[in-house]
Amino acid sequence: MAIKNVILLDFSEKWKAYNKILTSPHHLLIFVEKGACAYRIEGTPYVVEKGDVLFIAEGLGRQGEAVNEDAHTKYSIHFTGDDVFQHFPDLNHKAVVFKTASLHSYLKQSYAHMYAIWAKKDMYFKPICEYMLLELIVRIHQESMVQQSSSKQPSVVQQVRNYITEYYREPLSIKELAQFANRSESHIITSFRKHYNMAPLEYMHRIRITKAEELLLTTGANIEKIAMELGYYDAAHFNRLFKKLTGMSPSMYRKLQ
Repeated sequence: MAIKNVILLDFSEKWKAYNKILTSPHHLLIFVEKGACAYRIEGTPYVVEKGDVLFIAEGLGRQGEAVNEDAHTKYSIHFTGDDVFQHFPDLNHKAVVFKTASLHSYLKQSYAHMYAIWAKKDMYFKPICEYMLLELIVRIHQESMVQQSSSKQPSVVQQVRNYITEYYREPLSIKELAQFANRSESHIITSFRKHYNMAPLEYMHRIRITKAEELLLTTGANIEKIAMELGYYDAAHFNRLFKKLTGMSPSMYRKLQ
C-alpha cells in the first residue's frame, strides 16, 4: 500500500460539482469534515454527510453532485495497492459509504495530521502516513462491524456496550457489568464476545486508548495526567497497553502532531 497524495478541499460556497465522468488510477478514501456532498459512481448515487467516509476503488467512473447550497470541507487520501483487500474484501473494486459520525473527532484529527505530515514532507513522512492510513481503515471497518452487530444484537448486549461507553473512565469490572445487566458474569462475557469479537473490558480499553489518542494530539497534558484521566493509575501499564493497541508509545504518537 502506497500513498500518492493527501488533499484538503475546502469549498466555501456551493460545490459546482462536475458532470464529466472522472476515473482515478488510485483508490480514494474521502472524509467529509463539514457539510455534505454527493457522487454518482458507475451510475449509482452516493450521499456523503458530515462524519462519513467514502471509499472509491481505482478505475471507477465518478461524477460530483451538490447536495445543497451549503459549503463543505473534505479530505481525500489517494493510494495504490490491492493488499488491503486481503483483509477487507468487501472493498474490492467497489464504492462504499461508511457512516462514521461516531468517529468524527478521531477522523478529523487523523486526517488533519496526516495532511500536515504529508505537506511538510519530513523524513519518513511516507511510511508514517501509510501506517496512519492502515489504522484509519481498520478503525473505520471496526466501527462498521460494530454497527452491523448492533442491529442484530440482543438488547442486553447493547445495554452493556452503552454502559461501557458512558462509564469507560471508571474502574469497571465484569461483576459490575453483570449486576447492571442482571445476568451472570459468564453470560456477559460470552454474549459480548459473540457480537464484538472481544471481551467487555477489552472493549473498554479500546475506547480509553482512542480517547488517549485524541488527547495526545489535541492537548498539552502530560502522559501521566492523560492516563489518570482515563482510569489508568499506573503509567507504565498505560504505556504498554497503548503500544499494544496502536503500535507505538504515547510519546511517539504525540510526535505525529
